[in-house]
Amino acid sequence: MYKEIIKRTLDLLFEKKYILMRALFIPFLILCVIEYFSTHIMISKSTFYILTALSFLVTIIMSINVHRILLLSEEDTPKWGVYKFGQREISFILKGIGLGLLMALVFFSIYFISLFIGKFIQGFFGSNVAYFYNILVVVILVGFIGMITSRISLIFPSIAIDKPLDFGDALVLSKNYKLLVFMMVIVFPIVFALVVNFVYGLAIKFLMALISPDLSILYSLLNIFITVFSIGFLSVTYEYIISKQPIIETQEKLNEIEFIDNENSFKMIIDDRYDTTYEQLKDDLFKQYTPLGFDEIVVDKDTSFMLKNKDNPKSYILVTHMNNEFIVETFNVKDKPILSID
Repeated sequence: MYKEIIKRTLDLLFEKKYILMRALFIPFLILCVIEYFSTHIMISKSTFYILTALSFLVTIIMSINVHRILLLSEEDTPKWGVYKFGQREISFILKGIGLGLLMALVFFSIYFISLFIGKFIQGFFGSNVAYFYNILVVVILVGFIGMITSRISLIFPSIAIDKPLDFGDALVLSKNYKLLVFMMVIVFPIVFALVVNFVYGLAIKFLMALISPDLSILYSLLNIFITVFSIGFLSVTYEYIISKQPIIETQEKLNEIEFIDNENSFKMIIDDRYDTTYEQLKDDLFKQYTPLGFDEIVVDKDTSFMLKNKDNPKSYILVTHMNNEFIVETFNVKDKPILSID
């Protein structure tokens, strides 16, 4: 299992390296600017907090992009990555904060209980026994928190690919893979980060001393490199566990495509289980209607896309994705949509 996940992670990162480089180029530039201002310019506390918040948001966007690139096909992720804050991104942030608060509550609850027991042990058995007890408590506490955190962390790749899990769902999903998840999401990435940070950190310090302190921006590149690998292990661990879940057969039939043809409008309602994607439909519509003058993109969101004609402002081409359906609609347009649907 471990070898399979590590190999799959490295294969995916190598296979999609150019896609990742393109999608992470803008975050890299932003993090370089933040690194420069933080280390080379005297800034106020308020500016520091703003830069910290910006760095946090960039990291969130970067994490979502990496998860989507590794777990989805290339057509499901924009060329330069996703940089819109929608429900997915907000859910990612809120659940991350929720996980942090939950683990803090668990940590301090266990800590104060163990502290009380430690005083009792010291009073009855002496300081030597209490010392070993404290070491044991720290090891157990760190292991327990790490185990729970790693298992709940499976929510993040699920949110990134729009198949969100709750905390309880993640715990149920990982109940037979506790050690695997702990090792691949916590232990292995930490060891990897420590080794890479030590080796390349020394190289960066040497270059800064030899050439210029401005090369501190290389730390941003190093941090992105480590982050991508850590996210990669989480993504592939999630993919592996999902692949091992039993397939539940369903009797639900694929809905036939529904056509609604009125005087000035035409609408197609397509079950999203057909062999097509939202991005494919957008591409089909754009290629078909751009030569007809519909070259103005007025809406381009995660769930809706609209084209308009400057010479005929009352006409439009629209595709939306909601409630497990693609809805393609034209208004005041003669040509009906020609779509790639199997």
